[in-house]
Amino acid sequence: MTLQQLACFCSVVDAGLRVSRAAELLQTTQPAVSKMIRAVETAVGSELFQRRGNRLVGLTDTGREALSLARRAVSAAADLSTLAGRRGGSASGTLRVATTHIHARYALLPVVQRFARLYPGVSLTIAQGTPAQIVAWVEQGAAELGLSTLLGPLPPATVALRSYDIERCLIVPPGHALLRARPLTLEAIARHSLIAYDEGFSSGQAVLSAFRRQGLMPRIVLRATEAAIIKAYVGAGVGVAVIQRLAVDSARDTDLRVIDSGDLFPVSTAFLTLRRDSFLPGYVTDFIAMVAPRWTPARLQAALATGRGIRRGGTASKDPEPRLPQD
Repeated sequence: MTLQQLACFCSVVDAGLRVSRAAELLQTTQPAVSKMIRAVETAVGSELFQRRGNRLVGLTDTGREALSLARRAVSAAADLSTLAGRRGGSASGTLRVATTHIHARYALLPVVQRFARLYPGVSLTIAQGTPAQIVAWVEQGAAELGLSTLLGPLPPATVALRSYDIERCLIVPPGHALLRARPLTLEAIARHSLIAYDEGFSSGQAVLSAFRRQGLMPRIVLRATEAAIIKAYVGAGVGVAVIQRLAVDSARDTDLRVIDSGDLFPVSTAFLTLRRDSFLPGYVTDFIAMVAPRWTPARLQAALATGRGIRRGGTASKDPEPRLPQD
């Protein structure tokens, strides 16, 4: 079994199980891809794909385990290349970050701009998904870093670094009755049509849970997964919404009015997730520090070594606010 065959196996999965697409991405032929897949299956001693005729329709249980191991092997080979490249004094490599739309569009934009200037030789990819998908991608090795809130326990192979808090606010169109609500209450908001995040995202869960705890259920007229869509429909007068404060810019979003929601809705926390066995080149630790300045490279390495201030494999840190090791 060769590294090329393992990379081919991963590429077929990433191509949505389409052998033709994988062959195109790998700049080879479909028969060559099929041959490499069979070689991996022969080496493993079991079929990795579920098949329907000549079509691949899914992964077997063995295939899912093999995929995780194959991604780690391919990633480790890339890490070795990066390590060798560092001897030449120029950073090069690949950094794949999995995150949600809100972080990609608002929180990461200035980080990526700075990172691109400092590391022009590093290929940066940002993939968007739900928090559950993001953690799974990190666990499987499809992404080096994840950035999102956490909806459940972490897989044993991963750790999470507390990065920054996310406050919420209420947005309404100009002239809306809620602008005159004193004080603003959940009952007052629930009397109006609500545009909400899908509950696959923590913002959707957190906001609706706040209403439910008070025995309220606002009329939801639209569910969406992106802040830009929610803002557009609020601006058009379809309803009101509770949204992350970082997603609203009063100078840019002139068709919206922002109302401080106080402590009506909980503050969420964004976490950076990575595999416990990750190799962290300098450009990765620098990216982490750009996202969350508390995690300087020295403090990050110390925290990973001691486990203090981080979440490991489904267990939470004992510290509500991480006490970082001193330099």
